[in-house]
Amino acid sequence: MSGPTTADLMKDALARLKSADPEAYDLFLQVFDLYSIECMHGMTKAPQDQILNAQGRAQQCQALLRMATEAKPYVARTQPQPPASAP
Repeated sequence: MSGPTTADLMKDALARLKSADPEAYDLFLQVFDLYSIECMHGMTKAPQDQILNAQGRAQQCQALLRMATEAKPYVARTQPQPPASAP
């Protein structure tokens, strides 16, 4: 059985923050969503030699925003059981 991924740990940490102060967490999501949109707009305005960096920044913002909106406490995965043999 493998341990949690870094994405699992990030979602767990975000879920803890959400649980500790839901109102502040919702405000964070709203502001981070706006920041993410600004990053996407920045990508369209970036000079040609900076487009890939701007694209990476926008993609990372989207990934973090997705993790933040899907934040759940980490629950260890159980080891899969082998299928029952057919009679």
